[in-house]
Amino acid sequence: MSGTGTDVDGGGFDWRVYIDATLAGLTPLIPIPFLDLVFERAFRSRMAGSVAKARGRPLAPDVRERLGRAHEEWLSWSGCLAVPLFLVRYLLKRLWRKVIYIFAITDAARSLSLYWHRAYLLDHMLRAGHLDAGTDTDHAADAFVRTLRESDTDSLIFLGRELIKSGHRWVRMLFTARRRGSQTAAGTIGAFLAGHWDVIEDALRPVVHVYNAVYVAPPRDPGDDPAP
Repeated sequence: MSGTGTDVDGGGFDWRVYIDATLAGLTPLIPIPFLDLVFERAFRSRMAGSVAKARGRPLAPDVRERLGRAHEEWLSWSGCLAVPLFLVRYLLKRLWRKVIYIFAITDAARSLSLYWHRAYLLDHMLRAGHLDAGTDTDHAADAFVRTLRESDTDSLIFLGRELIKSGHRWVRMLFTARRRGSQTAAGTIGAFLAGHWDVIEDALRPVVHVYNAVYVAPPRDPGDDPAP
């Protein structure tokens, strides 16, 4: 491993670090089952590359691809038995939430909070040098996934709701950003995040503390992980 990179300095606000995270977090508002998952995956896969570009750090394509995956286990081989249950729950939840839009707002607010944490953590990993060529990027990626699973990522739900209720046509913005690029949403999203950055960063710092502890800890035996 390279240096532990145990600082928790956020490196200053840059909308490019959080734009794809915010767009991914807003995808539950798309009122078409499964299309929201397609959009979420698209914006999530852009995140690591966007953060690396914003910070001027190199990032290997395979590392970018790995960090763009979902951290939930339901699509892994060990989670195959859970797929039918997931699909049933997903359809029932999404169809119901499209009928009663307020539940979709709650879902999206929680998703926004998660993805803001994810972007902040990716930014920290890049600036700490944990994803540089020649480092143990597999270890860093494993620590990334474990941190997201073990952390409380709901601390910014209240701000997620505030963003959603600010009156913008989010679904139209998502389709435009998917087609023409995430920068098309920069003005609206960047202004909101910049205006609340002190509060946001205070809520995001704990995820870096968790990651730093996981990163320097001895690797766990796979058999010690809880069953999915």
